[in-house]
Amino acid sequence: MRIGIDIDDTLTDIKEQLNNAAFEYAKTLNKKVENKNIEINDKYNNGNIYQKIFNFSCDELKYFLGTIQEDITNNAIPRKNCIEVIKNLHEEGNEIYIITARDSEFHQNPYQQSIDWLNKNDIYFDKLIVNARDKSKVCLEENIDILIDNSISNCKNVIESGISAIMITNSDVVENNNIKCFKNWIDIYNYLHKM
Repeated sequence: MRIGIDIDDTLTDIKEQLNNAAFEYAKTLNKKVENKNIEINDKYNNGNIYQKIFNFSCDELKYFLGTIQEDITNNAIPRKNCIEVIKNLHEEGNEIYIITARDSEFHQNPYQQSIDWLNKNDIYFDKLIVNARDKSKVCLEENIDILIDNSISNCKNVIESGISAIMITNSDVVENNNIKCFKNWIDIYNYLHKM
């Protein structure tokens, strides 16, 4: 099986840290921010939610995503058990494709940034694909059998393209019950074995 896997908030769990950083950055810009505990759900996984909630200009958003977010992602630790699960999936004959929306619009060198983090954390992969804003298109082009991602819209689009998807989430509430959701990598591994 050829398995596509996202990085940010899939191999890592950085949503709360990013949300706090966006709030603090907005404060330094004197943006009117009502509540630090506002729920930020980047449904489309493109960073625009930060621009909408905090009224960031295009340049402010680029700075947030290209500098602040990049620092957080570069120093993120992998989710519990993901390294072992991916290693086991590879050893069982599966191909691992890392597919990330990190792109050159917001990151200086998304490929190098991603490969450095994957290597630093000893995460096995057969191929790394960056600039993948349209993950259903990438999954079709790369003959991916299943995508593991944290984005509802990415999972939904992939499913609509005829490819299976698993969503990893920390939430108990998921708006689309057609998407198979799990909170940890052990459950994902067990589900893949049942397929």
